[in-house]
Amino acid sequence: MARVIHIALLGLVSLVSAVGRETESLPSILSRAPYVQCATATSIWVLWRTTRPIQPVVRYGLSPQQLSSRVERSAIVVRLAPTTNRADLELTNRWAGLTLGPRLHSAPAGTVQYEAHLTGLRPATTYYYAVCDGDQPLTAPDPSYHFRTHPLPGTLVPIRFGAFGDSGTGRERQRRVWEALLEFTARDRHPMDFFLHLGDMAYNRGRDVEFSTRFFGPYEATLRHTVFWPTFANHEGITSKGAAGLGPYFDAYRCPTNGEAGGAPSGHEGFYSFDYGPAHFISLNSHDEDRRPTSRMAQWLKRDLAQTRAQWLIAFFHQAPYSKGSHDSDREKEMIQMRTYIVPILEAAGVDLVLAGHSHIYERSMLVDGAYATPTIAENAVLDDGDGDPRGDGPYRKPAGRLPNAGTVYVVAGHGGATMRRKATCPLMRKTILEHGSLLVDIQGDTLTGYMIDHYGDVRDTFSIVKRDGVTPMRLAYPWVPPAWIAAKAPATMDELGTSPPDSYLELIPRNATWQYLAGTHPRSDAWTRLGFDGRDWQVGEAPFGYGPPDVQFGTVLADMPGRYTTVYLRREFDVEAADAVTELGLLIAYADGFIAYLNGHEVLRRGVGQDRGRSARDITPRRAQDRTALRYYPLRDAERYLRTGRNVLAIEGHVANLNSPACLLDPALISED
Repeated sequence: MARVIHIALLGLVSLVSAVGRETESLPSILSRAPYVQCATATSIWVLWRTTRPIQPVVRYGLSPQQLSSRVERSAIVVRLAPTTNRADLELTNRWAGLTLGPRLHSAPAGTVQYEAHLTGLRPATTYYYAVCDGDQPLTAPDPSYHFRTHPLPGTLVPIRFGAFGDSGTGRERQRRVWEALLEFTARDRHPMDFFLHLGDMAYNRGRDVEFSTRFFGPYEATLRHTVFWPTFANHEGITSKGAAGLGPYFDAYRCPTNGEAGGAPSGHEGFYSFDYGPAHFISLNSHDEDRRPTSRMAQWLKRDLAQTRAQWLIAFFHQAPYSKGSHDSDREKEMIQMRTYIVPILEAAGVDLVLAGHSHIYERSMLVDGAYATPTIAENAVLDDGDGDPRGDGPYRKPAGRLPNAGTVYVVAGHGGATMRRKATCPLMRKTILEHGSLLVDIQGDTLTGYMIDHYGDVRDTFSIVKRDGVTPMRLAYPWVPPAWIAAKAPATMDELGTSPPDSYLELIPRNATWQYLAGTHPRSDAWTRLGFDGRDWQVGEAPFGYGPPDVQFGTVLADMPGRYTTVYLRREFDVEAADAVTELGLLIAYADGFIAYLNGHEVLRRGVGQDRGRSARDITPRRAQDRTALRYYPLRDAERYLRTGRNVLAIEGHVANLNSPACLLDPALISED
């Protein structure tokens, strides 16, 4: 987040009795529920958002019934949405001497964000808290509103953390992955101490509304008590700018910049470090920071690694240095540069584990060192080619302490929810699994153990690293070679979100709706795709439109179409209450043979139509009989650029391949993520 500007709040009253009152549900004023950030041994941040200004108060204590402490006046930062002029005035009038924090980048109008810094806490201690508006609690009197401070750096305590990337799709598989991880830790009676998110947590563009619905919504119940430590990624980078530290990503997170959580001060929230007991964690910006050895990030990384005395070193970032999943580390600039410039720094400092995402797959390496070439080769870069499983070939063994270049395990955990893909096999990888899931890591004394938990809750991979005396690293000239793998051809429509609709959605235009339509002729211009078009000469009919498939109950039969014309045009207006609150707009449609969709005059989707449009459209692909009536879902790309608050229009032109096509079908519905 941007720099802190403190405020003075007046008239705060005691809330010890108020937080004990029963509340049926969280007040609707909360637009982003409270969550914890940037924990240290003696402090933590609590953040939340409301839809209007309040008198923010955080009460906390050692039991849910005794929230006897409060945050100091100077420790709450208030930040407003860029267009919230009325809120500015209201806050200024209510609180004398108020100084606002930096504006939020692109939050919905009226949004107010609060960032409360709780300090002077005891190490390794559980506290309970409540967020309030003056003397009115905004959170339920629920013990799940708690946090635990970090142990003192260097303390020999067990650690458990989870990790994955590429999760923020808003789809069922994102939910299944998270539920499976939580159920696994619940069965184990061993919750996570914190979580590392490896980036791409808010598809597709990292907008503020996408963070709200695809990150804060799905993980809300955990975020209230468990810190998610983030790393900047390419999808967040569409709207946010990592190098500048601006955008919804930096509004959402508060990361250490001054070494307050351990490590060397970075001066930037895009890359940072923190300590937890015997381990040191490093987050890097692999997306839009300069990765060269002379860059500010690389120079800070060297200082940070030289300063730490931790027993275990773990680095995490988004673009994986080794992968053959949905992204190829031998072809993409960011991945090649991380391998060429950053990995040598990590390995020279004795880093034990490197976690990354970006590639939508689970891949886990052998114990490796020195694989900096492009293309990646394994010869003389592998120190142990076993499977790393304590119940198999045995754990990977390293010397005690932090010997340089003694071996590192690399994990690609980009399997948190986005569409899975695999291009080939990376020669360093001992395990490659094309399945959604998560990574769970335990550290106990001299042993680190990782588990890949799939979305069914099953353990699909286990590896361990043991650090003890008496181990001498040796390079293998001819290490184990992964089995050959032949890639299957991926469906043409696959992308990060896949082809399933969001878990919860609203119908803006339902199926079987009434549309204006034009058949047997063509519009004079493209004005029919825009608002304000005079469609009085068009007919009105109910979807589905077309002819042919006997199992379709057509609302409007185009009986005169065969042999006479090949195109039909549809348009329907619809209303949106708040365009900036729409996460995703998508089309549910069964069609034959092809179509082009327009939103407020802009093309947003095309299927089965090769070139041009309208009367000039050509290269229409005949649709197979078994596919014609299948209802498909397609997100409307860049819809947020064209959608308006208030009245909008969706226009669709449907095409058949030729005058003798056996079927024509347009059966559309427009939905938005709820």
